[in-house]
Amino acid sequence: MGNSGKTGPSRAWFILPSVLLLAGMVLAGIGISSFVHFVRSDFRAYQPDSSISVTKDGFTLYAENGTIRAAGLSCTAAGPEARVQLLPSSSRTTLSNGHATFVAIASTPQDLPAGRYVISCESASARPDVPLFVGPRVDLAAVGRLALFGIIAPLFLGLCSVVLFAILAILRYRSRRRFTPVG
Repeated sequence: MGNSGKTGPSRAWFILPSVLLLAGMVLAGIGISSFVHFVRSDFRAYQPDSSISVTKDGFTLYAENGTIRAAGLSCTAAGPEARVQLLPSSSRTTLSNGHATFVAIASTPQDLPAGRYVISCESASARPDVPLFVGPRVDLAAVGRLALFGIIAPLFLGLCSVVLFAILAILRYRSRRRFTPVG
């Protein structure tokens, strides 16, 4: 059985699982921050013919559940540079803030520049006096990215980190036991 000259992994190898764990924690922190920002967003009543300030994240236009049929509703946002057609909600998306339940009607396009906009909606079947609300932008692609980079990637990196750390620790422990001189 002699000494094969092999030793276990050096301490420097333990940097790799530490970096993986740190990257997973950073991604999880960013995901949690994005989720908290979305949850803390509230619905603001929109006064017709008034302008609203729009950030780079955009917005979704909502109505209280049961007050309006979104089918056939056409909404636009007029800004200083152009008039932009809002994208109609493709599915029945409802959100609640504890006081009421809101149905998504239309969202801003992803590339809408930040600025001040006036919203107008037209429909043959909708009453013109239905109150509209501005709230967080609902974007299925953003939800998918949040799930991938905020949940799945951190879990995968954390699991890889733990497995790699365990393998390195076992290899280091076995090499010490194998080559410990017997006195």
